[in-house]
Amino acid sequence: MAPYNQVVSEAAPFWRNTHRNPDWLQLVAIFASVFCAVFALGYSFTGGFAVQQYAYVATSPAQAVVGRTTLMNLPQSGVSRSVQSAHQVDRAQQSGLLLHAASGAVRRDASINRPKIDPKKMVLIGVAADSGCGKSTFMRRLTGIFGDGKTTPLGGGFGGGGWETNTLVSAKTTVMCLDDYHLNDRAGRKVTGLTALDERENNFNLMYEQLSALKRGETIAKPIYNHVNGTLDTPEEIAPSPIMIVEGLHPMLDDRVAGLLDFSIYLDISDRVKFAWKIQRDMAERGWALEDIKKDIEKRKPDFDKYVAPQKAKADMVIEVLPSAIAPPKDETSPMEYLRVRLIQKTTTKHFDPVYLIEKGSSLTWKPCGENLQCEYPGVQFAYYTEDYMGHPAEVLEMDGVIHNLKEGLYVEKFLHNTGSKEFGELTQELLKLQNSPGGDNGTGFMQTLAALKIREIFERATGQK
Repeated sequence: MAPYNQVVSEAAPFWRNTHRNPDWLQLVAIFASVFCAVFALGYSFTGGFAVQQYAYVATSPAQAVVGRTTLMNLPQSGVSRSVQSAHQVDRAQQSGLLLHAASGAVRRDASINRPKIDPKKMVLIGVAADSGCGKSTFMRRLTGIFGDGKTTPLGGGFGGGGWETNTLVSAKTTVMCLDDYHLNDRAGRKVTGLTALDERENNFNLMYEQLSALKRGETIAKPIYNHVNGTLDTPEEIAPSPIMIVEGLHPMLDDRVAGLLDFSIYLDISDRVKFAWKIQRDMAERGWALEDIKKDIEKRKPDFDKYVAPQKAKADMVIEVLPSAIAPPKDETSPMEYLRVRLIQKTTTKHFDPVYLIEKGSSLTWKPCGENLQCEYPGVQFAYYTEDYMGHPAEVLEMDGVIHNLKEGLYVEKFLHNTGSKEFGELTQELLKLQNSPGGDNGTGFMQTLAALKIREIFERATGQK
């Protein structure tokens, strides 16, 4: 693009020869050339434009122009397995921001009235896990702990007259899905040959900028990845709330994003359990064949091992789900009726004291029975011990088996310390609220409930609020 002065000087002779009998088409062409030169010059100095109070809107140029997304400007030859550079992505999204702001294409939920948030009075929690590993159930347990009413989709969700959204809100909480930061839609990933787990298919620059803005108390216009049809939809407005939770594949992969988190959790589902869960879901609910399930798991495994699993080394807490040791499955394809779950708690985390059983720092295995518990098969067994977990000192609480009723839960609760509960019995009551949800009577629900109570405790300690 020619500099402004050059465009003007080149146009001057033409202007002098035609000013008496102007050709309006030529005048329009001159005006357009000068305008584009000035616009490009200003853009190069400012690095793009911000509109109103929003952080960058994530959208591809295709979405901004025609309302749908396609491949993000990939080279056309020789590099089918690569995506555009971060610089190109940022420019595309700045351009998308300008076009969206001009058209007003940002979804807003008029029922959400968020008061201005003091950045010192909010916490940002990260939850990492593979798909189908229980994040949704955990989110219900986590938001329910704060006791501020039902958690609903932003805008009411598509079925409620709103839009297809991955964001859940309540009076105090906002849960954001990091799938919304995928670079390409489903069709675009077929062209690149990359899975959504690959770091190159996710915009960590935008993720960092927008989460930073939320932590500063600013409102953002966040992109939406539509899981139903695989497209990138019109962005939605997100205002900061006291408890911001981001869940997905990569909340801790990028060190800049991980550095913004006040507390992080990794849901570590072993391959054997993940296989059993996918059999239960995909064979029973989707009609998949067993071989198709195996192929799907194997296809994702290399990228999962490379981009998702390493995050557990960064997490403050890991909930590890394994086959039961006291009632193991019959064979490799049988249902996973009973589970052994470990709550791995790093001891160096700010505002956090690990939960322990009976005596802090001890090592013990405990199978309560006798008059206090029914001891129906397989019963329940707890363990507590310290270990070095991926180079970090940790305390581990372990549960194997099931808790059958309120009496059993209360008995176990008597021997647990630092649970984060407000009163005796709260842990059991919160667990039983979702006893019909996955993990309601076993270690997944038990440890998720404990994690939720501890997050509430962290929030109160970090912000000084109750």
